[in-house]
Amino acid sequence: MKHAWLLALALAAPPATAAEIKVDVGLDAPVIVDTEQPLKLALFIEIGTNSAVQSTVTGVKKMAEKYGFSYDVFDARFDVARQINQMETALFNDYNAWIVVPVEGSQVCDMVTERAPAENVLVAHATGTACGRSSMEGDELWSPGTLVYVGGNETPSAFKAIMEKAIADNPGHQKVGILTGPNLHPITVSFDKALEEVKAAHPDFEVVAVHRTDYSPPDNQVKTQTMLQSNPDLGIIIGAYTNMSKGAVPAIEAAGKQDQVKVYEAGGTEWSVEALKSGAIQATTGFYRQTAAEAAVQAIVDARAGKAAPRVILNDGHALISGQEAGKVGLVTKENVGAYTAESP
Repeated sequence: MKHAWLLALALAAPPATAAEIKVDVGLDAPVIVDTEQPLKLALFIEIGTNSAVQSTVTGVKKMAEKYGFSYDVFDARFDVARQINQMETALFNDYNAWIVVPVEGSQVCDMVTERAPAENVLVAHATGTACGRSSMEGDELWSPGTLVYVGGNETPSAFKAIMEKAIADNPGHQKVGILTGPNLHPITVSFDKALEEVKAAHPDFEVVAVHRTDYSPPDNQVKTQTMLQSNPDLGIIIGAYTNMSKGAVPAIEAAGKQDQVKVYEAGGTEWSVEALKSGAIQATTGFYRQTAAEAAVQAIVDARAGKAAPRVILNDGHALISGQEAGKVGLVTKENVGAYTAESP
């Protein structure tokens, strides 16, 4: 009888608990990963129609094919309230990892650094920062509560590099027009800090117009036309991303000012490569959002396997190009464009 009772008790006992891994995300309590649950990833993006953002989605898609996990894409359409609502929804739908590219970093801070980890969700940033860190550099780009930050090519120092390239190429007094994205977007915050520092250090760098745009080439074309009309002696246009150049170049050509107005940008794409070769733009910066997304996914996969992940991965997780120094964005010009492979169209 005794043995029968022990057998019945064993059969009635609950199954063994799932294997758990504790992941340090810089908080008092770790994120607890249930390794018996498959990876279910939520990808939060700014706007799906942007070519750079599409590269982020491509990176996650490639890694999903490699590792066999499921994922869903949440497009905020440049609306931070929408993005926060999407995160609220995700918390109740069994996602155990997020990759976040914030529309506005401060407003999503609580979600990504407190609420998500409290629900044992691993959070990685791929190129976009949170919690007011857009104007920071290096290790300070990581927010405690998140697993990893991957990026570094949209920091103030990266934008300063392209601005200082324009100054070096065009000595003396120059009138300059600026094209950026929406107010409060992490890239805009970072770009603005770089611009203020460059203006203070170079009095001949006279910024005569700053236009916020929605990143679409048509919007940038219209705003470039306005700049050219208001400033007939404009010499330089600097954009925060290639889509700014895609709008600026046809506006400059329509005005017949290709020899007068030089275009510099960040975020080199396939279009940028051809524009450098033709002389339509003068310089761009290395930009690898697909690689950044892949590196963010890899960090999540590694953490779920019990492997330690770095807090910050710079250069978007990409190898350095010829002449590039570690920790600094790579400048791409007509002279070295052959060594650069773009990841966005």
